[in-house]
Amino acid sequence: MPRLAACAIFRNEAPYLLEWLAYHMAVGVDRFVLYDNRSTDGGADRVRQSAFAERATVIPWPDEPGQLSAYAHFVEHHAARFDWVAALDLDEFLLPLDAQSVPAMLARYDGFSGVLVSWLVFGPSGWNRPPPGLVLESYHQRAAEDLPLNHHVKTIYRGADVLGITRNSHEFQLRGPVCNTAGQAVPNTGIQPVPCHAGMVLNHYQTRSRQEWAAKLRRGSAMIVSDQPRYPPELIEHYVDICRTEDRRIMRWIPEVRRLLQDGPPPLPEPFVFQDRSQPDAPWHAALRDRADPFAAPRLLRDRDGRPRAFATERDAEAACDAAR
Repeated sequence: MPRLAACAIFRNEAPYLLEWLAYHMAVGVDRFVLYDNRSTDGGADRVRQSAFAERATVIPWPDEPGQLSAYAHFVEHHAARFDWVAALDLDEFLLPLDAQSVPAMLARYDGFSGVLVSWLVFGPSGWNRPPPGLVLESYHQRAAEDLPLNHHVKTIYRGADVLGITRNSHEFQLRGPVCNTAGQAVPNTGIQPVPCHAGMVLNHYQTRSRQEWAAKLRRGSAMIVSDQPRYPPELIEHYVDICRTEDRRIMRWIPEVRRLLQDGPPPLPEPFVFQDRSQPDAPWHAALRDRADPFAAPRLLRDRDGRPRAFATERDAEAACDAAR
């Protein structure tokens, strides 16, 4: 089976981290690289002190907004180590429908550099406060498949084929074509003209409970810097209204998720050695961030054949930035 990693950025998501890790391990994700964007709730320590620490690396990431720069960092330093990479958020759960794991689904997509997985957006399912159970078992009412929200997709890309990020966290620059989860070639855009919910879907628990929705608005977004909430608080009523379709398919994974949360995953056959050419405050990273368009960083750091380049000094990085301006 292909080796699969998940890359995500989070801020104050401590209550959800371990369930999210356990679930994605259950469906076949091998390794996790998580970017901690100014959290104050101890989530990073919770991961590091858990049974999942061997498979999950947490990187402090203070950039604000941080999502695109975190994705760029992952592309340059880690993507090539994996056959496939899923770029996800902590409220998104990959659900294979026609196979026993996500890697088994990915084995079907020969000839494609990426697979676009359509959202299924879930609402609060009647919960005003955080429920006592798992996210997987608590939220079971979603929007109909053809509603506009479910035209959004997230990308699972081949680590060897990613060339860089774009200005949209749902899209990546890839060497070859992309397909939907039915294996049909589609445009590489974050919103698809026709959603595809065959084979595999992305359960998106966008609101959770009403109380958690309010907390999410206070946390802010990893995509933009603003004093105003990204969404109006009253939008929750819209989700309550449109999320009326019962969908419990993900619940078949609950026993395995509970087992992993209790017992932890099996030991790795070989250690996950985290090798990073630099950290976010290293000179070359600062130079790329401050001296050039940050979306050019992945392009600057690859040669003409697409192989990663490394800058030995800040001066070298600055020279590359100046040449690209």
